[in-house]
Amino acid sequence: MSGASSSSAPPALVDAPRLRRAARSEYRRLEAATGMPPRTHTGVRVQRDLRVPATDGAALLTDHWFAEDAGEATILIRTPYGRRGMAAVATFFAERGHHVVIQSVRGTFGSGGWFYPLRHEAADGQATMAWLRAQPWSTGPVISWGFSYAGTTQWALCEGPHRPDALIVGLSARSIDRAMIYAGGGFSMETAVTWAYALDMQERPLIVRLWKLLRAKSRISRGSLAVPPETAVRVATGARAGFFPDWLAHSGPDDAWWQPMRFASDARAVPTVTVIAGWHDLFLAGGVGDYQALHAAGRPVRLIVGDWTHDGPDAGVHAVREALRRLSDPVALATESPVRVEVGGDGGWRDLAAWPPLTTGDRWLLAPGDRLDPVTATHAGSSEDTVAYTYDPAHPTPQGGGRSLNPFTSGRRDQRDRERRADVLVFTGTPLPHDTVIAGEATVDLTFTSTNPRVDFFLRLCDVDVQGRARTITDVYRRMDAVGAVSDRRSVRLTLSPTAYRVAAGHRLRLQVSSGAHPLHLRNSGTADPLHDFGRLVPSAQRIVLGGARPSQLTVPVAE
Repeated sequence: MSGASSSSAPPALVDAPRLRRAARSEYRRLEAATGMPPRTHTGVRVQRDLRVPATDGAALLTDHWFAEDAGEATILIRTPYGRRGMAAVATFFAERGHHVVIQSVRGTFGSGGWFYPLRHEAADGQATMAWLRAQPWSTGPVISWGFSYAGTTQWALCEGPHRPDALIVGLSARSIDRAMIYAGGGFSMETAVTWAYALDMQERPLIVRLWKLLRAKSRISRGSLAVPPETAVRVATGARAGFFPDWLAHSGPDDAWWQPMRFASDARAVPTVTVIAGWHDLFLAGGVGDYQALHAAGRPVRLIVGDWTHDGPDAGVHAVREALRRLSDPVALATESPVRVEVGGDGGWRDLAAWPPLTTGDRWLLAPGDRLDPVTATHAGSSEDTVAYTYDPAHPTPQGGGRSLNPFTSGRRDQRDRERRADVLVFTGTPLPHDTVIAGEATVDLTFTSTNPRVDFFLRLCDVDVQGRARTITDVYRRMDAVGAVSDRRSVRLTLSPTAYRVAAGHRLRLQVSSGAHPLHLRNSGTADPLHDFGRLVPSAQRIVLGGARPSQLTVPVAE
């Protein structure tokens, strides 16, 4: 099978273009990174716009980068974000002797067909792998590489007989509905609107893209806050995104509509994988969960987690280095620690035997007076008390940062405005006597009553420095099932997202308890209405139980 359609000659080879300013900066970052191999090849060339046929005949436009006397290995990147923007990475790989194949997924940047997120990636990925294995220059290992959506296309490559030899998956997950869109049971409104805005602008003329970039912050904010929610993308972009109504409609955790877009469920079909995640990335829990599932199944899998958001450039450096090491010395790489994490709070990088590591659980009681009290024997049988707050969906609790796709709001953000609100309870501990490394998943056992059985909880664990400034360590969002009478006392264990973080001596732990983080997680209307119908907004009053037989408490995993 050739690289061109049957009706046209193969596109001509051209010398690799000079890297533009942004690409030069990215290339220099890669070149300066520790552990990168030196350049071994020069004279990189590009064969552009190869027409790889999908099974339905759609032409998937593909670029092939390589240097003279390139080796037999190929690095495959399938992306909806355009091929030209990958010039720095392609040049870097090619100058180290590897073929690089970059493909625009269907319906994007000249590829045929219609782009609908994930719907065609399994079939198109199989067609691409079959084409690639038939090329005379691709006789060695094939490694797929990419971030975000380009990471999900890699998981889709596991759905069929034509699979790569290894995956380098960055900031993504096998099932984006469970990992990102409906994480915790609510809808990730801000992330969905941000992505729709980015897709809407990316293939526009330059002047239009610049205009949209200047307006991005305000337009994404307006769309994310829109009521009713079904108008969010239209408010942000002025146009309709075909996938967005479907995402709103198929909100059930086990909705079969999503099944064709949940990939690599059979661990036996997954090749060697490196999962790259970020403590402040929207795919954090999904990526770490993918690592744990594959590790439990005995598959060769490696995990790298850094202290970055979804758009953090350092993640790309680690992914490039990992791919090159995978090709140059896979045996040596296999003997290294399977888990490498960056400890937030200036804790540096650590190599671990597994995730989560061995820890001890420090317990803290949520106590009257906005206190977090360390659990001691004197707390046994302590008297019961309660503290209450009201959540009003007409004035929803804001997010204050978090794991969002939106670069204007994601990551660690100032918590002061959020913590001043009456609908956010704040419990703060005493200064820690020594540096404490939290590693793993903290839990909160919450005993409560609510006037509405359809209640959300958003809990955030913070590091409070000696000036009283709070920084996010980790958090969790959960939409509770509507069970029992509204007057019933309920208990739930909420597991916060994975983290590795050093709390310095003299700092304090703080736990926020609230019922919202809008629009990171779409406000809870308080009704059983579908997500697109916000005709009614019903407030709820929560009362948190402190002390007594089943006290509310925080358990923090502390590394030895």
